[in-house]
Amino acid sequence: MFPLPPHEVHIWRASLDVSPETSARLYATLSADERSRSARFRFQRDRQRFVAAHGVLRELLGDYLETRPDRISYAYNAFGKPELGPAFDGRLKFNLSHSTGLALIAFATDADVGVDLEYLRAQSDYADIAWYFFSAAEADQLSALPAPLYADAFLACWTKKEAYLKACGDGLAVPLDGFSVPLTTDPEHGPVDIHVASNNIVPARRWSLYTLQPAPGYIGALAIEGGGWCLSQRQWDMHQG
Repeated sequence: MFPLPPHEVHIWRASLDVSPETSARLYATLSADERSRSARFRFQRDRQRFVAAHGVLRELLGDYLETRPDRISYAYNAFGKPELGPAFDGRLKFNLSHSTGLALIAFATDADVGVDLEYLRAQSDYADIAWYFFSAAEADQLSALPAPLYADAFLACWTKKEAYLKACGDGLAVPLDGFSVPLTTDPEHGPVDIHVASNNIVPARRWSLYTLQPAPGYIGALAIEGGGWCLSQRQWDMHQG
């Protein structure tokens, strides 16, 4: 069992390149739907990493909820965001993101949470993506940066936006250029108001946004409603189950 105090958010990092024995153990905990989704991947490495990511999520949920991982059920909102099924206490919130060989999983109680992870690639079209998908304010701030800092700043912005959308559970219903996030975040300054552009009057909600660097070559972000959070970053061990 992992105790999760109300003021803490736990962020687990997990390598997805696991041993065959661990992969088989995790696969055995998946639902029929998750197994079907894993089978759709063309390449075996991608299938194995999907199995590892979703198996680790179930294993950790089992530890928090003190139940077997294969007994955990999910419910999904209209945009496909999973949450615990009605058989479980709805206070525990979670979110998963994975990129290449790494996963990030966040857990909190009584607060919507989202996490996003990206692998840093040598990509020349980041600026074009920013002008097309980001708000004008974000694109302007990025364009003022020295070239060597651009890629990291772009991904820091991208992951915070994605983490926020995942925390809200709105998915693609909100365009990326419909709101702005700060390029840099200072937890000491507390949560920020995020206004979503809409034809309706949408009250701003206060969110804490964090840039994460879980491993060399990766940039991640956490979005969680409210403020005063204590972040606890942890490492999942493939032998712990």
